[in-house]
Amino acid sequence: MSPEPWGQEDLRHRVGAAIGSGRLPQSLLILGPEGVGKRLMALWIARALQCGTGDSPCGTCRSCRMAARLEHPDIHLHFPMPRPKRAASRAKLREAIEAQRHERLALLREDLHARLDPEVVKGLYVAAVENIRDQASRRPSMSRKSVFVIEDADRMVPQSSSPEAANAFLKLLEEPPEFAYILLTSSRPDALLPTIRSRSVPLRVAPVPTPRVAAYLTEQLDVSADRALAVARKADGAVYQARRLLDTDADDSGTAADDLLAAALDGTSRARYRAASRYSARGARGELAPALEDLRVRLRDLLCVASGATGETFDPTRIASLTKGRTVTDRAVLEALASVDAALEGVGRNLNPQATIALLLEEMSTAFAGEAADTTPLSF
Repeated sequence: MSPEPWGQEDLRHRVGAAIGSGRLPQSLLILGPEGVGKRLMALWIARALQCGTGDSPCGTCRSCRMAARLEHPDIHLHFPMPRPKRAASRAKLREAIEAQRHERLALLREDLHARLDPEVVKGLYVAAVENIRDQASRRPSMSRKSVFVIEDADRMVPQSSSPEAANAFLKLLEEPPEFAYILLTSSRPDALLPTIRSRSVPLRVAPVPTPRVAAYLTEQLDVSADRALAVARKADGAVYQARRLLDTDADDSGTAADDLLAAALDGTSRARYRAASRYSARGARGELAPALEDLRVRLRDLLCVASGATGETFDPTRIASLTKGRTVTDRAVLEALASVDAALEGVGRNLNPQATIALLLEEMSTAFAGEAADTTPLSF
């Protein structure tokens, strides 16, 4: 059986009620942080729509069994992929895109939590959009509905040389065939085309409380309680991001995050230069992203300390050692967090790691200082 979106019982109940009463919109935009379970929620909705036995998938009928294996002919899963090589014709290009998609579907059948092509630039290119459009124009082959799950819709790449494909997709959202449901997912809704947002009903998959994420890791994956809590805090409520983080070296990325925070608090261009110089000008995406995720955790701890919060989900002792007794306002921490989020987005777009860190640390230093401290431009 396909795994359920863990920790989203209330959301599944509400969506299931809409499905059971026939009130589910045909175009949904499923929003939430990376790793929170948007893929599983979309596939759960797709299974429920195809099952037809009530307001949730039964898990035992032929439709549910095929959907669990990602083999249902009327459930179409699309996702960003690397830009294909040039083909002799548009038809050949579309064939290559579809072949590439089926190769990755085979990986997801082995592990539904797999990250596809994590270290390369990906997009939903024109040829993929044309394939989606054509599939949506055909009536379902096994059931009365066709369901399209389109992951990371914010990576849909409009091309001025081929506007008809993007326009056709927008028309599909606005006037889908009566038998078609379109489920988009996105972790970056602000990056979506406004026309896509306006034609889709938002459905937010909320982060799960840190203690529940830790419980998931201990109960489902047999992780020790201390390790589970540390990983859950870093995951920031994203259950499946926590699964991925178990495979990373927390000590290395944690030390890197400490160094970045120390450089920002130092406030000098020399400290920022040293921190940024530790990263290669290219190819450091796999190293930089975990450090930035850890930096977000440090800043959340700092925000807890700044606001006077207490509890077991943050480490005030470690923050005190990093700040060396310096007082930092909660407003400054919030500004720094916004800068880290922007840097993480830049990592996702494969921007220069050194330039990304240099800008991040300059913005954080300014936020902590409350004014432009020492913002001498860095050069590499």
